[in-house]
Amino acid sequence: MSSTFYHKPELALRRALELQGIHQNEAALTLLHDVLSGRKHRTWSPTYEQIMVAYLDLCLKMNKAREAKDGLHQYRNLAQSQAPGSLEKVIRYLLDKAEDKCRK
Repeated sequence: MSSTFYHKPELALRRALELQGIHQNEAALTLLHDVLSGRKHRTWSPTYEQIMVAYLDLCLKMNKAREAKDGLHQYRNLAQSQAPGSLEKVIRYLLDKAEDKCRK
């Protein structure tokens, strides 16, 4: 797990987007994975959906299918009982983006 701890998922998302902006995609991916797999904040919020979308975008950009799968498992554990609609939205987002990438 990374040495930097973020008290709010919103702060971690903002930092990951900053890292992406300076082309440190690997660090951003690690940060987002740590947030998804962390045990501190296990109550679903809409921010986690945004985190998952950013995480999947990075995985697709970097061709990291295993990380995407692991992130989906983590998100499923988080959102399955509290927000099943969000889980469906994230999966559909991944399928749409993957199909678009295959067409290119």
